[in-house]
Amino acid sequence: MRYILILFCVFSMSQVTANITLTIVDQENNPVSDVVVIASNIKMVTPNTEQVMDQIDSSFVPRVLVVQKGQSVSFPNSDDFRHHVYSFSEANAFEIQLYKGTDVPPVLFDKPGLVALGCNIHDDMIGYIYVADNVLALKTDRNGQVQLPAQSGDSVTLWSERLVSGVQAQKTVQLSGDVEQTLALDLLPPIGNQHSTHSGFGRNKWSN
Repeated sequence: MRYILILFCVFSMSQVTANITLTIVDQENNPVSDVVVIASNIKMVTPNTEQVMDQIDSSFVPRVLVVQKGQSVSFPNSDDFRHHVYSFSEANAFEIQLYKGTDVPPVLFDKPGLVALGCNIHDDMIGYIYVADNVLALKTDRNGQVQLPAQSGDSVTLWSERLVSGVQAQKTVQLSGDVEQTLALDLLPPIGNQHSTHSGFGRNKWSN
């Protein structure tokens, strides 16, 4: 009887800690990277580490960065010319005036929410920092995949800058698989094909 109970406990723990592989695709079944997946039922502490949002070839690298509330982010400029980084986002408005190199203090992100980044010199420089409210938040890879310690019936919230409902929108879905699941999102075309839809700081992409 004791052996059966031990087996039952081990099985129950494996069910709780098992990972689900979640794959996000678009309307044409293409994998979608940089989708933030939030599991609000899994609490996280603020890591004692500093995240990095670099600037390379007039682009924010990575384009989408996920941090926890209370984390700091450094903004090195690896280009040979100056950038002027700033955000008007309500969650964390800030400004780093014209600079090059790494001699700038990190920025503390102490409020949860989406922070949209721009450059006052280069209008096409767009980036995002998703500040999680001390819950699990991960980002899909180039194959549109992410692994979650979740199970069927759990709910997750998805964010992508390409959601047709707007850059501030999110979508909550319920997981139905215990091993893997594919979810399709209604998305705008890939960034390179959107032309003016997502260009220029402070335009419709921030107000949606």
